[in-house]
Amino acid sequence: MLEQILTQIYPLNEYNVILANGNFPTNSYLISLIHQAKTVICCDGAVTKLLKHTIYPNHIIGDCDTLTKEIRQYFADQIITIPDQNTNDLTKAVHFAYHTLHLDNIIVLGATGLREDHSIANIALLGEYIKIINDIAIISDYGIFNAHSKPVQLKTIPGQQISFFTLNHSTTINCNELKWQLNNFNLTSWYQGTLNEAVADIINLEISDTVIIFRSFEIKTNSEVTAVI
Repeated sequence: MLEQILTQIYPLNEYNVILANGNFPTNSYLISLIHQAKTVICCDGAVTKLLKHTIYPNHIIGDCDTLTKEIRQYFADQIITIPDQNTNDLTKAVHFAYHTLHLDNIIVLGATGLREDHSIANIALLGEYIKIINDIAIISDYGIFNAHSKPVQLKTIPGQQISFFTLNHSTTINCNELKWQLNNFNLTSWYQGTLNEAVADIINLEISDTVIIFRSFEIKTNSEVTAVI
């Protein structure tokens, strides 16, 4: 079911994976996405999790000081150290993917879980990443995060749980294809745009500034939640 929903609302053709060092996905379909990716860029300590699934990264970003000597030696040619204390390994990986490898279609896995502050920061960074990358998403076992700064049509499934977050309190949102419609709505607090529900196959989102959207892998039918994991 997750595969059906994911391919419907986020069609995957040729894509690349960045693996951050949060929760490694447990869903078999998400793990298969890493196997099938054109390029796999790993953030430092996530290599250990990746190797447990017999997947080998094309590139590793970070100082790798938490890795064993054997792993550092084996992947010596793949390790890329980018000295910059003002940003995290995920951002370094994104910039490396775009500026050095010229990649655009990027799926980020492992960006959430473990430390909540890291999860919040990584999700918020989507608002920065879309300034250079057209197609980038954070995907977890529970759903998909995207960011958009211009009006956009998004594929959804009626009953799909959906939430909106803004980085600027003056941002206005218009969207009619929701259970609770948003009409020139300003989200003055993070919770205000959460726990909404799509009522159509496509939602038309009119926005004045950057909005981060979460589409859950849960469908509500007749007030019951159908988990897709």
